[in-house]
Amino acid sequence: MSTMKHHDKAPTFLVLAALLFVFGGVTLAQNPEFEFRAPGGEAYYPVATPESATFTGSISIQQTVFPGGGPVPAPSAGYSLGMAHDPAILAINTATTVVTSTSGEEVDFEQVNIYFDGVTQGVVYSFIGEWTLTMVDATDVLEIEYQLQAGVLTDATASSTTVLEIVDTLGDPPVVNVIVLDGASFPAVPVNGTLTLTPYVGSQFIRGDVTQNGTLDVADGIGVLQYLFLFTSTTCFNALDANDSGNVSISDAVRILCAVFCPGSPAPAGPYPGCGVDSAADGGTCDDYASCP
Repeated sequence: MSTMKHHDKAPTFLVLAALLFVFGGVTLAQNPEFEFRAPGGEAYYPVATPESATFTGSISIQQTVFPGGGPVPAPSAGYSLGMAHDPAILAINTATTVVTSTSGEEVDFEQVNIYFDGVTQGVVYSFIGEWTLTMVDATDVLEIEYQLQAGVLTDATASSTTVLEIVDTLGDPPVVNVIVLDGASFPAVPVNGTLTLTPYVGSQFIRGDVTQNGTLDVADGIGVLQYLFLFTSTTCFNALDANDSGNVSISDAVRILCAVFCPGSPAPAGPYPGCGVDSAADGGTCDDYASCP
């Protein structure tokens, strides 16, 4: 459904602007507010080859103030947005429109433009106003896959951060962050995102998943016992260290087996249940792990 073009200029968004204002002209007693939220989180990358890592995040929209301060949300008919990134650290691979009606209908018009330093999107839900969105809950509207860049990240030894910023400066003419309600255009409240970039040596892993199959079960607890008493080998010591103590002992097997069979027992320490890295400088290593990059 997404349209990705690197060099689209004014005509597309001039058409979009015209479309967004054909739904009437009612003036709202008190302006509602919609937050446009940039993604954030943590991304991991191999210390020697950061350019091999990707990060996927979504821009979301949420209505935080209703018209007149009352209890009834305002229905939106469309929007436009822009989000910038540091091109020395990130590049966009893909950007895909994911907003739909509550029943799953695709939008009638969407235009996504990718630039070296950001992305813009313009959307009209329905040309004839068949459906609208209130976005009382945070609603993902644009999913973006970023590629990390070599250069400043290469051989870094510590985590760093970069900001994904909601801006009104991308495109020619610039695309502004607005939402359309009852035929009127309202500026969005920008909420920037922070992405933490963490280098690692070896492989990411899932703590407690000793068998490296992506799930936690009795075989993982048995795997710890086999390592301790039958001297089986492992390519990922950290996966066996379920309590993140820096050592592997029978308590790690108990931690895993209780997580599987004992209601209310704690799960393995992080990273769990998804792939990640060991943030503790405890000497643990993970050279290779089948279920993680």
